[in-house]
Amino acid sequence: MPRLIAIEGHESQRRKLEELLSDFEKKGYVLTGKFESASLQGGWPGIVAASRSGGLFDDKRIMIAESAEQLGSFPSALGKFLEPEGDDVIVAVFGGDVKKIFAKEILKKITFVRADASVPPWGRREWLVKLAKEKSCQLEGAAAALLAESLESQEELRSELDKLAFYANGKPITVEAVKQLSFDEGSNALLRFLDNVCQARHKDVLNTLKYLQLDASPLPLLTALYNRLRPALYIACSSPQTEKQLLSAIGATREYALRMARNALGHFGQDNIKHFMLDLIRLSYLEKTSFALGWIGFEVALWRLLGTSRNPK
Repeated sequence: MPRLIAIEGHESQRRKLEELLSDFEKKGYVLTGKFESASLQGGWPGIVAASRSGGLFDDKRIMIAESAEQLGSFPSALGKFLEPEGDDVIVAVFGGDVKKIFAKEILKKITFVRADASVPPWGRREWLVKLAKEKSCQLEGAAAALLAESLESQEELRSELDKLAFYANGKPITVEAVKQLSFDEGSNALLRFLDNVCQARHKDVLNTLKYLQLDASPLPLLTALYNRLRPALYIACSSPQTEKQLLSAIGATREYALRMARNALGHFGQDNIKHFMLDLIRLSYLEKTSFALGWIGFEVALWRLLGTSRNPK
């Protein structure tokens, strides 16, 4: 009697399938076939029959039916042939929900592989740190925060963590490692530039700015810098009693971004941040008119800010 395992359609579907096959292989199962549903004759009865047509010496067999939703409803008469455990395993991969495919009495006989629980944005840092421990690697909190704030997909986060763990080779995964390995050259330069400004690293600002000036207009960089320093502006304009409420109102709750904003305030002071943000607003407006000041105007405003840093590096 075959065992039927259904993998519903979700972001982690392919990873779940690979993990499932790996577990069965360790138990001695042999993969006898992987078919698109359209290539299988006879629909669900044909799949049940195909699952039992392995090699002569294959005691434990497993087959995969892709796009199983195209096979239509599962015949109730086939329910009596299914069992929770068995040496013949059918893995049916679906493109969506499977509730309409199986009758209620048959659902009880099927093993479902469902999506991982969604982790809310505010819990992703801790989730990543915990996941790293499960993979026997050490992910620094700041590095986890940067990853969590940069990627929306949980599967992408898993993939990046696997890559970082491989290159770290037992060493702690740092913010610098994330910047170097988890972003393309353009994103890497932009991220470094924003962080360098917040940390008043004059030489590093100059080095990254050379790369970013390949763009014809400074407007994208100007906008990115404004967004990075926006929490600093709201902190500068609020009292300790209203700061949390104001930051929450503008959605500025990400740990890494807030830490960089506070760094900027510590280096430049509240008044200089306010003046610089007004400069950015003015430059942004002019870029959209015939009076654009271009890169020269942006650099003048930037170096005016950097010149006020209390502890330049």
